[in-house]
Amino acid sequence: MFSLPLFMLLDVLFMKDDWVFLLLVRLIFFSISYFFYIFGTKRRWNYELILNLVVGVNVVLVSIIAGIIPIYRALPYFLLSSIMVLLLNTILFWRPLFAQLHSAISFTIIIFLYSVNNESGGYNSLISNGGGVYFLVSAFSILIAYNRYQIVSRETEKNLIIEESNRRMLEQNEQINDQHHVIEAANRRLKELNDYRQNTINIMIHDLKNFVGANQISLDLINRKSSNLTNDQKDLLNYISMGNEKLHYLSHKLAESAEAETGKITYTMEQFDIIPEVEKAAIALVDAASIKQVNLQVHLSPSEIMVNIDKIFLRHILFKLLSNVIRFINRGSSISIHANDLDGACIIEVINKTNNPIGMEKLDEYFNRLANPDQSEEASNQTGMGFSIAKQLTEEMGGTLTYESNVTIGNYFKLKFKLA
Repeated sequence: MFSLPLFMLLDVLFMKDDWVFLLLVRLIFFSISYFFYIFGTKRRWNYELILNLVVGVNVVLVSIIAGIIPIYRALPYFLLSSIMVLLLNTILFWRPLFAQLHSAISFTIIIFLYSVNNESGGYNSLISNGGGVYFLVSAFSILIAYNRYQIVSRETEKNLIIEESNRRMLEQNEQINDQHHVIEAANRRLKELNDYRQNTINIMIHDLKNFVGANQISLDLINRKSSNLTNDQKDLLNYISMGNEKLHYLSHKLAESAEAETGKITYTMEQFDIIPEVEKAAIALVDAASIKQVNLQVHLSPSEIMVNIDKIFLRHILFKLLSNVIRFINRGSSISIHANDLDGACIIEVINKTNNPIGMEKLDEYFNRLANPDQSEEASNQTGMGFSIAKQLTEEMGGTLTYESNVTIGNYFKLKFKLA
């Protein structure tokens, strides 16, 4: 827009007598187009409307000037106007309809003004003095705008489909990890139940055997003195002996334990080195990061960092946090993962430096969606719930998960656990 007033050089070179008048006209049209740009931007008009108004005003200007100047001086104007129209339709990405509309308006103005100023002449002079070139280049530029619009639209649709596929793959990858976590936790729970049941069975069998043995000794003593017993007492003794045999049989068959469901997550705290777990979590997400062209950089402490937390749920927290960071950051950016001990605590930092961060408002929404960590299985299918799950599980195990997101530092997440 600011380069169009340079067309006044044509007026100085080829319209020396009227260049001041033409300069005034150009300044008026430039002011109108600049007004549309400023006013439309402040009022938040649709960008297509602003674009069409600005381009339309200048197309009308060059068409009017090309139509009113003497035809024998019109060739430079038509040639420069042809370049302008060609550049507009090559640089601007807009619907072909707009290019057709502006060309139609321009052709109409030029033909009308030429007819008014040259009532006796035909259109051969207009064609031979640059009008034909202008009409041809304008038509060719419309084809360029149409082809470019179609190609870019197809590429955009294809990229959107690829992006959606990548997003679904990341979600499926997270869901698979959730299932692994559920299976791992269930296996551990089953093992605990199996140990509990086995211990219960052993105790019950031991007590039953002691009880049956004691009863049998008493019965044997009574049987030795059965000559002093009445018939009713002997029948009762036989009944008791039969019951004792049944108890002896049941002592080898009876095993039952009741499972008490509390509705809360049970954590099994153990001491271990957290560094290998962080490294495994990063390696597990290499494929997910490559899908989004994210570069993972791992910086781990060379020495052991011993913590006392639940290893299975730590893996779940790391995977949830990292996979959701990868999902929501910009394509092609990088993530730095740091693990160190500081002031008696294990610190795990996930840093993504970018000029377009997720934003604190969004992160607050994601991190505070889940009120109960037992909802994790249901929440795993909802976008952004992984952040909230990771935070809840971390706090349940005595740790903290904090985050920041702004233009200065990008996206920053910090896990903190006490050292063992």
